[in-house]
Order: sequence, then structure tokens, then C-alpha cells
Amino acid sequence: MADQNKSIFQVLVDHKKYFLGLLGLLLIFSIFSPFVRPSSWDLIQKRGVLLFGTRTSLLSYFKSGDSIIGYEYQLLKKFADAHGLTVQPVLFSNNGKMFAALESGEIDIAGGHLTITKQRAQKYQFTAPISQTAIDLVTHFNYRNIENIEEFEDKTGLLVANSSYAELLNDLTDFKPTDLTTSENIALFELIRKINRKEIDYTFGDSEIINIYQYFIPGIYQTIQLSEPADTAMLLRKYRSDELKLALDKFIIDAKQTGLLKQLKDKILVHLPNIDTANTVTFFDKLQTSWPKIQDLVFEVADQYQFDRALLAAISYQESHWEVDAESFTGVKGLMMLTASAAKDMQVEDRTDPRQSLEGGIKYFRYMKQKIPDRIKDPHKSLFALAAYNVGFGHLEDARILTQKAGMNPDDWFEVEPFLAKLNNPSIAHELRFGNADGSTAVVYVNNIMTYQQLMNWKINKEQTKINDQLN
Repeated sequence: MADQNKSIFQVLVDHKKYFLGLLGLLLIFSIFSPFVRPSSWDLIQKRGVLLFGTRTSLLSYFKSGDSIIGYEYQLLKKFADAHGLTVQPVLFSNNGKMFAALESGEIDIAGGHLTITKQRAQKYQFTAPISQTAIDLVTHFNYRNIENIEEFEDKTGLLVANSSYAELLNDLTDFKPTDLTTSENIALFELIRKINRKEIDYTFGDSEIINIYQYFIPGIYQTIQLSEPADTAMLLRKYRSDELKLALDKFIIDAKQTGLLKQLKDKILVHLPNIDTANTVTFFDKLQTSWPKIQDLVFEVADQYQFDRALLAAISYQESHWEVDAESFTGVKGLMMLTASAAKDMQVEDRTDPRQSLEGGIKYFRYMKQKIPDRIKDPHKSLFALAAYNVGFGHLEDARILTQKAGMNPDDWFEVEPFLAKLNNPSIAHELRFGNADGSTAVVYVNNIMTYQQLMNWKINKEQTKINDQLN
């Protein structure tokens, strides 16, 4: 037996160089083998692109003209810049499709203001928390005073499927609804619209998102808080994402400590209008009736003049409610309600011709915008141009001078806005170079257009997402 063991040992010694060679080959194969799967972070760095899946949301990703709103996207862009990468957004119409794309590797990160839940934690990894939100029950005016969820059991409800809201429903064991459904083919914004029209009685929604939607849609009420505040974060694949998570978590934590995240969140406020004056109920009605008749023309003219589609749609709605033959008692006419002198200056021959009216409106807006000092950047520059479009450039300048005299910033629309409203006051006429003017109406005008522009952006973004779904 000893001789046999010796012989085996002798064989190993004699073939030592062969075994070392084989070991070296195995080591090389393990490093360079195509069968060894690299991590998500390795693939992203090699690709140079971070694929960010999300749904349209002011908190996550929302295209508004040339600007992109949404602190999740902006945070990822900062992260990508720090690592020499670019962010490529991939939009989805619902969470189900987005989660499937994450699992298959079509995207690297899933966002869209996603709450950290137990079910999701079983299948995915979460980044460090970005924000916090609670889930509220949202209803309309008729049931605004109900404070007990059991009273909604016989009411008509609709929830977004594959959402934290649908997941919460399983935990509400005492709630036994008789007319509640879920759907993957509807967004929370559309559900809020259905509540506004009383087509349904209630839904569940993130408090942080509903707080935003209230700027656009009146008549909605957050009557019952259904959950304690929970963290929101972005999702990563369960496996091979540790390096990506480590890098992202460090960046998110640093962004909180330095104030970057708060700064990105505060930027959203600039895009939120004052809904008190905007009649969004009539707007949504006209969106169904009048808008389809002129949509193609508005988009065609906007594209021809490289003008923001949503802004042109919003101005034309504010001016004429999309009625091509509109005329006021003061004599302004057409889709863009041009005065005779403005039409002449913009070389518009027929104010009632919808194409000429749209073209003249774009030219007049740009004429006003060119008068605004170059140091003023958007969105303030465009908001000033809209005010000048309505009340006249001279009166806008009077308001900016009043703002400066008060020790405030004359280049910030939100600081000029209250002084523009004061132009109606006869007692300050002696301070105004161009005299009193209806500045209050100009303020309402600008705020309304801000509202309608964002609602048009919502519609355009939604339609583009549907087109992308069909192409895929």
C-alpha cells in the first residue's frame, strides 16, 4: 500500500509542470471565458450608457420642451456625469413592462417614484432611499368628508396594477370592497382625472405625487392616509448589481448631505402653476372636442418654426379655446387672437386663417422674447415673454422696475409677478413710465398657460410612450 501511495506521489512530482500548466490555463479561462458573466456595473462602464427605465412623472422623468423635469433623472444624470457616462431614458406605460425589462437586462435601473415594499424586495435590490411618501385614498367632492375606509366598500374604485397601492390592498384585511378593480393600462394621472369627472369614486396614490397633481386637477381630496410614510428608491436586478448599488448608494448619500438632492427637488416647483385661475375642467373637455381638429396643424407649424409643441398648443388654447374663428369685442381675432397692429407687424394678412394666425403668434412671442435681456434664462425669459405678449413689453418693464426698487430680483418671474399685478392700482400711476395696465390679467394669463402647457406635455408624453410600446 505504501509503495502504491509513493508511486502516485511520484507521478504527481514527475508531472508537476503539466499540472501547473493546466492550473494556469484554468485561471486564464476563468478570467477571459465568455461564459463568465460580468457585473451590471462592468457592462454599463463598457457600454458608456446607463439605461434608465421609468414612467412619465414630474418626480422621475417628464419632458417639457427642451427641458427634462424629474429629480430621479437629474440625479442619475449627475451620477453618470461623475463616471463619464450618459443616461438613456427608456419610457414604459406601466410597471409590469418596466419590471420585466429590468429582469431581462433591457434596462439597468428602474425608477418612477417606487416605494420600497416587501414583495419587491424579494425580487429586486433597492438603491439607498431617495425620498419618502405615504399612500393616501383619493376621492372626489361628494365623499371628501369620509374618514373611514370601510365606507368606501360599496363605492367604485380603480387601482394601478403592479403598484405599491395594489400590494397594500392585501394588507387591508378589514377592507372588503365590492366594486374595486386594478388595471395595468392606466396611469395614476388618468385615475385622478376619472375621479375629477366622478367616473370612479376613489383610488390609492402616493401622497407626494398627488400633491403635485393637485396643481393641475381640481376637485380631488386625500381623505385617508392608508400607510405610514415609506422610503422610495430605484430598483436594480437582484444579482450581479452589487457594484452598481455600491456606487449609486454612495452618490445618493452624498447628494443628500451636500443638499444636491433637495436642490433637484426644488427645481420642480418652478414648473408648477397656480391652478386657482385655470379652468382645467373646460380644458379637458376641449381636449376631446376641439383639439383633434387642429392638432396636426399646430404640430406642423410648431415643427416648421422649431417651436415647442406644447407651448403653442397652450397659448392657442388660452387665447381662443382652439376656436379658429374666435373674435373678441375688442377686435382681436383667430386662434392666437392677434390685434390688427400685431398682425400687420408680423406680416399676417388674414388673422382668421389658422395657419397664418399660429405663425403670427410664434413670431410675436419671439419678438417679445428678443426684447428680454440675454442674461435672463428660461423658464423666466419665456414667462416674461408671455406676460409681454399679453400686456405689452413697456408695462412688463414697469413691473420689473418696481420689483428692483423693492430690493427684489427683477430677473425672476416669481418675484416680478406680484408687482405686475399692482399695475392695476391708480395710486402708483405716477411711478409708471407706461401708465396703469391690467397686470392682474397678465399674471393669470401666464399662470394659465403654464398649466395648459404641462397638461399638453402630459398628453404628448403619453402618446409617445404608446408609440414606443407599439414599435417594441
